[in-house]
Amino acid sequence: MIRIAKRTAESDLPVLIMGESGTGKELFAQAIHQESPRADRPFVLVNCAAIPDALLESELFGYVEGSFTHAKKGGKIGLFELADGGNG
Repeated sequence: MIRIAKRTAESDLPVLIMGESGTGKELFAQAIHQESPRADRPFVLVNCAAIPDALLESELFGYVEGSFTHAKKGGKIGLFELADGGNG
């Protein structure tokens, strides 16, 4: 697995890690990030299962103030923007 993480880190392609709960997906993702040229850039972990379907788009892409009921004043930066230049 370590060899796979190192080889994956060398690539500039997106990586989707899937697996059962408790199998070490987060640890594997962090290992890839630490071995990548972006190790000094942001690492944003997203647990899509923990985000309600109705909020997934606004969590990933962000939103502007007034986009929907209970939207934060001033809007919110999305996770993709937070991870810009890093790994997310």
